Amino acid sequence: MSRLKLATLVAIPLVVIGGAIAYAHQGGGMHHGPKAGHGMEMHLDHMSAMLTRIGASEAQRSQVEGILKGAFTELETTQQLHHDAMGKAHELLLAPSVDRAQIEALRAGQMRAFDDASKRMLTAFEDAAEVLSPEQRTALAAEVRKHHGG
Repeated sequence: MSRLKLATLVAIPLVVIGGAIAYAHQGGGMHHGPKAGHGMEMHLDHMSAMLTRIGASEAQRSQVEGILKGAFTELETTQQLHHDAMGKAHELLLAPSVDRAQIEALRAGQMRAFDDASKRMLTAFEDAAEVLSPEQRTALAAEVRKHHGG
């Protein structure tokens, strides 16, 4: 396998995961209220447009959207739980006595939650990648690089 193909295979999930993380922090993450769902829709619309440009069929676009929408929705839940955990951490740190065991348990739980979310997102991107042909994945990699100035 050429270095370019290997770099492309590694780059696509990283870029998309990066986008998911950015999404979580922009539209669906800590910002709640009327705008909370707009980030997901924006990312899904952008992905759909890229899929259209690479010649993905309507069925492929729909399937990829369903896969990613489910993962983004789960990411929103993880972000809300993280927000709640940060509130709990503040309470623990500002309490009359510092309970290091509870703080460590909270930290460890957050690490597990982030690891689970990371695995879920990667699985979603792997599932979405399998919807596309190798040629479409290569074209998508070019679209992603173009979009990110690379």
